[in-house]
Amino acid sequence: MKHTLNIISDKWKWNGIVTIGGLFIGAGFADCLFAINQLDLNQIARGLTIFSAGLTILVVMDNSKVQKDTEKIQNETQLRLEKIEDKLNTIHQSQQMTEEQLHEIKELLHKSNS
Repeated sequence: MKHTLNIISDKWKWNGIVTIGGLFIGAGFADCLFAINQLDLNQIARGLTIFSAGLTILVVMDNSKVQKDTEKIQNETQLRLEKIEDKLNTIHQSQQMTEEQLHEIKELLHKSNS
């Protein structure tokens, strides 16, 4: 239950931050449009700054999400590799036992032929 609440809480956080980024982009774009009509360079600069802040928020959020997904994939891959390593070790041990048994059989055959 607590894990579900964390997922919901994280989802709300992500959506809230993305919404803020989107609002900054929209506000900055609108500010630039109004400034172009008035040819006010200071307002255009302010609008571009607000726009870039919103864009930065969205890029950072996307990078964070991609990084989380990448870490998850790396952890899953690591678990798979550990399982494969265990299987290879089991095969190696089995092969060693088989070789030992084969050696014992050869020795017994050699003793019986002598």
